[in-house]
Amino acid sequence: MSATESTINDLRQKERELKRKLNELREQRRKLIEELRELRNRKSELIEYVRNKREELRQIIDEKRKLQSELNKLREERKKALENFRKAKEEANKLRNEYELLVESVGLPERVIRKRIARLERRIETAPLNKDQEREIVMQISHYEALLQNLNRAKAIKRKLIEVMAEVEKWRFFVRDSGEKIGEIRERLSEIYNKISALKEELDRVRSEIEGINSEIQERSAKVDEMKKELEELRGQVKELQEQIRKKFETMVATSREVEEKLKKKLAEEALKKYKAGEKLSIEELRILYEVGLLEEIKSP
Repeated sequence: MSATESTINDLRQKERELKRKLNELREQRRKLIEELRELRNRKSELIEYVRNKREELRQIIDEKRKLQSELNKLREERKKALENFRKAKEEANKLRNEYELLVESVGLPERVIRKRIARLERRIETAPLNKDQEREIVMQISHYEALLQNLNRAKAIKRKLIEVMAEVEKWRFFVRDSGEKIGEIRERLSEIYNKISALKEELDRVRSEIEGINSEIQERSAKVDEMKKELEELRGQVKELQEQIRKKFETMVATSREVEEKLKKKLAEEALKKYKAGEKLSIEELRILYEVGLLEEIKSP
């Protein structure tokens, strides 16, 4: 094997090694690009997930604002209702005390008083009475009529008391009902606060994951770009080797042809000497003489 052939073989070995590295690097880059595609798809999914969660959070915050507004309104209404309840209760107590004092001051049922007045009136009408006795009976009748007036006042106060007690119960019911509603809203707000907190934590977690994916994308993108440069360098090296191999091969072929031509010329000269010496030439010797252009010398006289 000639030195040129050995060099060509070495160059081809290097070419095969470079192509192997080129294929390995190309496969690694392909895998990285596939990973990048998956990472970008995952990022898109997470961004859409975040968008939906933000919308959910916005709706929950809107609900929280509405409930908070309703809660503030109920608290204000309950505060006024409590004030009205206290006032009505104070008035009811005042009317009840006044009623009880009047009834206590009379000390007799209305039916008894009316009977006594009727009996005293009949006595005036039927019994012979002197002026002092008649005056005494009239004074008694006046006393009982005053008691009746107090009872009538007590009745009016009782009617008013019933009205006020109805007012008390109305405000008592409103205070109790609004208190229950306030409790329900607070419970719902507590659930909403927990949900808002959970959503914010989830959004923070996903945002952190997206940041991690961004870092991975940047890292892999840089690696892909770096591999692209390496591929270009390897392709350049392969191309350069192929060019070297081509030139070496062309040189080897040219050298082989030159050697072959010299050998043919030498063999032709030897054949020509044999012919001139009167020896018989073989077909191969005649062919060589023909190829080098010395056959004409044999044909010439």
